[in-house]
Amino acid sequence: MHTNSLLRGLRPIAAALALCGAVQAQSTYVFDLVPASSNFTWSGTSSFGNIVGNPSNAFHLEGTTNLDVVFQPGAQPYASAAFSGGAAAAVPDIHGRVDSGIPGFPPLATFDVLGLVLSPASASFTVGAGGTFSASITFTALAGTMVVDTITGSPTSTDLTGAVSAPTTADGALTLVGGALHLSVPVNSTFAFTDPSSGASGSITLVGTVVGDSPLVRGFCAGDGSGTACPCGNSAPAGSGRGCLNSTGVGARLLTSGAARVSADTFVLTASSMPTTGTALFFQGTSQAAGGDGAVFGDGKRCAAGSINRLGTKTNVGGSSSYPVAGDPTVSVRGAIPVLGGTRTYQVWYRNSATYCTTATFNLTNGVQAVWLP
Repeated sequence: MHTNSLLRGLRPIAAALALCGAVQAQSTYVFDLVPASSNFTWSGTSSFGNIVGNPSNAFHLEGTTNLDVVFQPGAQPYASAAFSGGAAAAVPDIHGRVDSGIPGFPPLATFDVLGLVLSPASASFTVGAGGTFSASITFTALAGTMVVDTITGSPTSTDLTGAVSAPTTADGALTLVGGALHLSVPVNSTFAFTDPSSGASGSITLVGTVVGDSPLVRGFCAGDGSGTACPCGNSAPAGSGRGCLNSTGVGARLLTSGAARVSADTFVLTASSMPTTGTALFFQGTSQAAGGDGAVFGDGKRCAAGSINRLGTKTNVGGSSSYPVAGDPTVSVRGAIPVLGGTRTYQVWYRNSATYCTTATFNLTNGVQAVWLP
C-alpha cells in the first residue's frame, strides 16, 4: 500500500478517536438555587407515631448544587452529567410533633431538625434529547442537628452530619434558558434516623423540586472597592460592576449580549462610559488575574489573565464600542475557542490620555467571564 493511501485510510480513524476523546471533556457548573421554585414538603414516621408539621411541613432550599457536565459537538451539546456536591440549606428549620390523639394532651414527642444543609451526589447519567435525564441521587447532610423531646424525658441532640439518604431515581431536565444552564429535578428522598438517648427511630421523607441556574456569563473584578483597590482611590460606586473611574468621572462598563456557543456564535462584547473618542482594545484571557480580584494596571485593574488573545481594536463613538461588528470574525473564531467550548475571560483596555490618576494614559473596564458551550 502506498503511503498516501495508508494516510487516507487512517484519517477517518484518527478523526473518530479525536471525537471520542473530545466527548470526554468535562466541566463543573455551580447552580444557584431558586428559593421561590425549590419548594419542599416533608413527612415522617417514628416509633412514637406519625410526625406532623409543628405547625408547618413546608420549606424551601437555598444555596447551590453542583453538576459535572460532559459535552459533545452538535445540536444536542450534553453527553452526560453527574451531581457532584453543593450546599443546599433547608429554610426554615424543620419542626414536627407526634400527637397523642387525646384532645388537650401534649404531644408524645417533638422532632426538630436545625441547620440542615444537604449536598447531592450521583453516578454519571446520560442526558438525552432536550436535556432530559434520569439519575439515582443521594443527599448527604453537610450539617444539621436533630433535637428530640419526648413527653417522658429530656431533650436530646443528635448530629446529622454525614447522614445519607436512600438513593432515589429522579427524572429531570438540563436546558439553556436566557444565557444560563437551567436545572429542574423533582426529588423524593428519605433519611432514616435513630436517637440513642430516647430510643426514638423512624424516617423523614423530603419531597420537592430542585431548581437552579448556572449563568454562563458573569461579571467580575469590578473597580468598586471590592478585590484589589483602584490605584488612586478612583473606585466606582459599590455594586456598580464598573471598572475604576476614568477622567469622565465614571467607570467604564463591559457587558455582553447574544450566545457564547461555538456552533452558533452570536456573542457580542460592548464597552461603554469611556472617553468620547479614542481607541479600545478588546482582549480575551484564559484565567482571572489575582483570583478575580484584579491587578493594578494604569489607571485601572487588569482582570483577564493567562494566555491573552487580542480580539480587535475599535474607535469609540460617544464613549462606546463593540466587538464584533459587521465584517469582524466572531469571538469564538478570533479567540480560537475549542469545538467543545471552554471558559474564557474578557476585558477592554482603552485610551484615556487626560491627566487624571497616575501618569499612565489608559484605563480598563471590569472583567467578564464566559463559559462557552459547543
